[in-house]
Amino acid sequence: MNNTDVLKYYSNPNIQRCILEYAKDREVVGSADDGAFASRPDTLMYPSDIIERINRGVVAFHCSVEKWKNPMQLKTELTNVELNEIRKGFDFIIDIDAKAKLEHAKITALIVYGFLKEYGIESTVKFSGSRGFHISIAENAFPSSIDFKKIAVRYPEVPQALANFIRERISDQILDELVTFEGGVSSLINTVETISELSAFQFVDLEKNWGNRHLFRMPYSLHPKKWLASVPLSIDQLKNFNLDMAKPENVKTDNNFLVNKEGEATQLILDALDWSSKLKPDVIPKKDFKPRMKIRISEEYFPPCMKTILSGEITDGRKRSLFTIASFLRAMNWSQEEIEKRIMEWNTNLAKGQLTDRLLRTQLKWHFRQSRELMPANCESDAFYKSINVCKPDEFCSKNPVNYPFNVYKKNKKK
Repeated sequence: MNNTDVLKYYSNPNIQRCILEYAKDREVVGSADDGAFASRPDTLMYPSDIIERINRGVVAFHCSVEKWKNPMQLKTELTNVELNEIRKGFDFIIDIDAKAKLEHAKITALIVYGFLKEYGIESTVKFSGSRGFHISIAENAFPSSIDFKKIAVRYPEVPQALANFIRERISDQILDELVTFEGGVSSLINTVETISELSAFQFVDLEKNWGNRHLFRMPYSLHPKKWLASVPLSIDQLKNFNLDMAKPENVKTDNNFLVNKEGEATQLILDALDWSSKLKPDVIPKKDFKPRMKIRISEEYFPPCMKTILSGEITDGRKRSLFTIASFLRAMNWSQEEIEKRIMEWNTNLAKGQLTDRLLRTQLKWHFRQSRELMPANCESDAFYKSINVCKPDEFCSKNPVNYPFNVYKKNKKK
């Protein structure tokens, strides 16, 4: 495209309207056809602002995932405390890029969409303009605060936890479906020049590195090398996507991006943060670990909370309870086959409806891949026990449910 074609595209009133809607409260940075970014900070408020940037050589627009009280107050030297004071909130964008084939990115995007759907989240998607797709969860889908702390100041902690949690949960499924699509492992490996391990992320990238003033390509922005538009897509359009849909002359502005219901991602963010906290070595210090018995512990010696969960008579916290059960049974020296069988039985008996087989198997696969010892949450964790009404302590309860059988053993030994 030449400068006249670029100007014609961005002069479309519908394109201008959409770009300005997404620019509200965001830092917006233009880039030239060689990829060089214009000076920061900048923003767009009027159609004339878009045209003025194009006349200065801008061909693409990027905007911040963060929303600001005043984007023009941003400076490189601002501290995290100062950034927190002017940050209003943030959206979550999953950036998916294929290393070999766009079809790989499409498969991954559909898996991400399905994973979020299981959490009750209706995410929105757009073509990135080049090698992949962006899947979004809008700011209003998150709770306003977590643990009495405003979510706006928990950046980039929250998006980093979300990105890594999602990557971990779906990596096996992505690899399985890529192998199926290519017709075998060797065929998949041949799509890239080199790989260091057989992992889904050798073939597709899922962005995980979030920092302050993180940018993504704006909806309806052009890509300066492909000259395709970063166009929002319906889920049906994603399934049948082809590059013709993103050609400037074919772009339609009838799909939304970054639209969600209030609070619909609350459970996802709680699970991601709980999972992330368990990866930190100082959450459960080694001194608090007790050596596991060398024998399998049967259910009759389980603490009241575990018995209540395993009865299936819980009306909330099913996904959190799945993590709790799996980690607890592993600590009780149950075999993989025993854990799978008991969890499938538990799921069948759930009072509030079953979790999907795919969710169960994905979580179990992840658990059994872990070489480190995963402990269930400590007893003071409201999210795992008290809030779902399973915390009914007796004389043998202590800091963590795994200690319960040891306490029973010690007291009986004294007797």
